[in-house]
Amino acid sequence: MMDFDSVFSSNARNMKKSVIRELLKLTARPEIISFAGGLPAPETFPVADLKEAADRVFEKEAKSALQYGTTEGDNGLKEEIIKFENRQGVQPKPENLLIVSASQQALDMVAKILLDPGDYVIAGRPTYVGAIQAIQSYSAHVLGIPFTPERDGFNMEILEREFAKAKARGNKIKYIYVIPDFQNPAGLCWSLEKRKALLDFAYRKDLLIVEDSPYREIRFLGDHLPSIYQLDQQGENRGIVINLKTFSKILSPGVRVGWIMAHEKFIAKCVIAKQAMDLCTNVFSQKWLAEYMRTGKLYDTIKKTCDNYREKRNKMVECLEKYMPKRWDVTWTKPEGGLFLWVSLPHYINTDELIIKAVEEEKVAYVVGSAFYYDNPEHNAMRLNFSYSDPATIEEGIKRLARIITREIETYESGHRAKTSPEGQ
Repeated sequence: MMDFDSVFSSNARNMKKSVIRELLKLTARPEIISFAGGLPAPETFPVADLKEAADRVFEKEAKSALQYGTTEGDNGLKEEIIKFENRQGVQPKPENLLIVSASQQALDMVAKILLDPGDYVIAGRPTYVGAIQAIQSYSAHVLGIPFTPERDGFNMEILEREFAKAKARGNKIKYIYVIPDFQNPAGLCWSLEKRKALLDFAYRKDLLIVEDSPYREIRFLGDHLPSIYQLDQQGENRGIVINLKTFSKILSPGVRVGWIMAHEKFIAKCVIAKQAMDLCTNVFSQKWLAEYMRTGKLYDTIKKTCDNYREKRNKMVECLEKYMPKRWDVTWTKPEGGLFLWVSLPHYINTDELIIKAVEEEKVAYVVGSAFYYDNPEHNAMRLNFSYSDPATIEEGIKRLARIITREIETYESGHRAKTSPEGQ
C-alpha cells in the first residue's frame, strides 16, 4: 500500500480538519437539537422567485450559461453587485471585483497570494475557524489579539504591544484579518471608533486589512455602520482593505457564489490564482443570481431574513436568561445581527469534554470554543447558532443545555466543598 504520508507536501501536512464539520457528523441523528452548524434558515430561501429566475436564464441565455465563463466573473452579475454596493455607500468599479466560489475560496486565495511559510496574520481571539484553516494550510501563523471587555473591537493597546514584540522577534506580518460585523464566532460588532482605529493602525504599519463580511447585511438591531473598506474609500483611499462578501448568508449558501472587492492590482493577482483553482465560478449560478437581482427582490429577502433572525435571537437570549444558572461567570453575547452568539462558562468547565455528555445525555450540541483559536485556546466557551432552529426548538435546546451546565457546576462545587471541608482535609 502506498505511504501517502511520505508524499504529502508540507502544506498538506499543515492542513487541519474543521472541528465544526467533524461535530456535524456527531449531530446528524434526528433526536439531536444542534446549535452547532452555521446554517441559514431554510424558510428564508425565496424558492419560487429563484426558480422563476432560473427558468428565465434557460429561456434567454442557456447556451452561454452552460458554457465556460471568464475568470473575472459574469459582467451582468458584476453590474448588479455594483448597484447593491452603491446602495450601501460603497463605490467599486468592475476592475475592483472578482466573482468567487463563495467567501471560503476567497479566504484561501488571499492566504495563497499573500503568505509565505512562517509569515503571520493578525486576527482576533477568538476568530473564524475557516480563516485559521486557510492560514495554516500555507504554513503561516496567527498573532491573536483579544477583544475589549466591551466587545467593540480589538484591544488596541495590546495590538500595538504584540505587534511591536512580533516585529522585534523578526516575525513578518502580512495582513490583519477581521470580521467587524457580527463576528463568527462571538457575534460581536466593532464600533465606529475601533474600525477607524484599526484603519489608522494599518496605515501606520503599512499592513493590509482583510475584512470578511458574510453577515454584514444581516443586521436586525442597532445602527448600520460603515465597513472598513468604505472608511478607507471615503478617507485616504489607499486601497489597503480587501473586502470579502458572499450570497451564502443573505440569500442561499447552496449557490456557492461570493465576491472580492479590492484594489485592481490585487484583483489581477487573484484572477491568476483562480485560473489555477477552478478557471471560473459556476457560470449558471452567476447568471441565475444576476437575473434574480434584477428583480430587486434580494432586498425583500434580506429584510425577511433579518426579521426571522431577530425573533430567534431574542428567543435564545430570553431562554438563556430564563434557564441558565444565575452566576457572574456564566455569560453570553447579545448580537445585533448575524447568526451566532458566544457563551462563556466557569473556568473549570471544559466544553471540549462537555460536548460528549451534552450529545449523549441531553441530545443537544454546540461548537466548542477552543476551535476558534490558533494557539493557547480557551476551553470554557461555546458558539451557539440561533438562525436555523425554530423558536420552540431553541427553547427546548437551551433547557437541555442549561441542565447539563448546571449539573457540571454542581458536581464541581460539591467536590470542591468536600476537598476544603474539615473532613476532607
